[in-house]
Amino acid sequence: MSDDNRRQLAAEVRETVPRAPGVYAFFDGDGRLLYVGKSVSLRQRVGNYLGQDHLTSMPPLGQLVTSIRSFAWWQTRSELLALLLEDVLIKEHLPQLNTRLKELAENRYLEFTDGDFPACLIVEHVTDFGTRDVFGPLRDKYFAAALQDVLHETLGIRTCSELEPAKRCLEYDIGRCSGPCRGVVEVREYQELVALARSFLRGNAETVLDRLVDARDRAAEAKRYEEAAGLRDAIDTCRRFAAHERFGGRFTGGDCRIRCAEDGVEYRFAEGALVAPRDVVVAQGQSERQVVPHGAGFLPEAAGRDAVATLHQPPPADRRFLADRTRIVCNWVRRQGDGCHVWFDGVEGQVPEHDWSRLVES
Repeated sequence: MSDDNRRQLAAEVRETVPRAPGVYAFFDGDGRLLYVGKSVSLRQRVGNYLGQDHLTSMPPLGQLVTSIRSFAWWQTRSELLALLLEDVLIKEHLPQLNTRLKELAENRYLEFTDGDFPACLIVEHVTDFGTRDVFGPLRDKYFAAALQDVLHETLGIRTCSELEPAKRCLEYDIGRCSGPCRGVVEVREYQELVALARSFLRGNAETVLDRLVDARDRAAEAKRYEEAAGLRDAIDTCRRFAAHERFGGRFTGGDCRIRCAEDGVEYRFAEGALVAPRDVVVAQGQSERQVVPHGAGFLPEAAGRDAVATLHQPPPADRRFLADRTRIVCNWVRRQGDGCHVWFDGVEGQVPEHDWSRLVES
């Protein structure tokens, strides 16, 4: 991008782009969509990009700054609506420099095998899981492995991939498995442990958390401080995971109403679809030089209108899309703290930052 082009675009931003929440998009010289983002202040965020020096910017920012020739923006009624609109636009138009779709590809699931002694395994996404009972999506293989380790170490659920337990296993010898390979746990007892593991993955973490807390306290009393620190981190991970799962179960399974004192907007969702407000976008604009691509390209006004219509519909069958929408709303609610109130099918909950999981306790 030449200095003249940069100065012209920066001047347009100062004159036309509002200091308000919304979504923005950048395009190259052929009108192709490069990047979609959101901000609580469109003017500041878009202006910051145009003020970057591409020679000193790290990739992919440098590549983006060099390629920008025009921009578009959509002002939304609130930050939450900007987050939701951004997600839809990225998924529908696949901008070259966004990573959201790469993140979807990194999602993982946990699955229990068949048999008397099921193992808990990490699996990748497939288009149709059919009747398979999988838990997720989880954000990546590392988070999936962290939860798998919790079930392995606290409940003794095996993680070996054999259809039936082997006759010898180091994991049992070091106390990380209940030992179905050694015949020290009966089928009924092991099945009860698997039932607890499944319940945990649905958001009911009390039993697992009690065991982790006991283990942490024993480690601390024995002055095994490194072990205690690791257990403390596992406890925090499990609490957040369980709260998120409980929120997701209620958010996607029925009606949800959210009222936030900060933005003064009341949001209503039905099984993940945005019911209200209907007027998500309150203003829309684009730079003076807006190249229209040949064929079925990205036309800002139509793209914004279609994205809003998508928000008002249940997400596609791909469970990752609904999980992303749930994550966006859940994380936003948690950040709002005491000023946010949520109703699930008429049951109200207040969400203090330090203990937001109380919102979804049964």
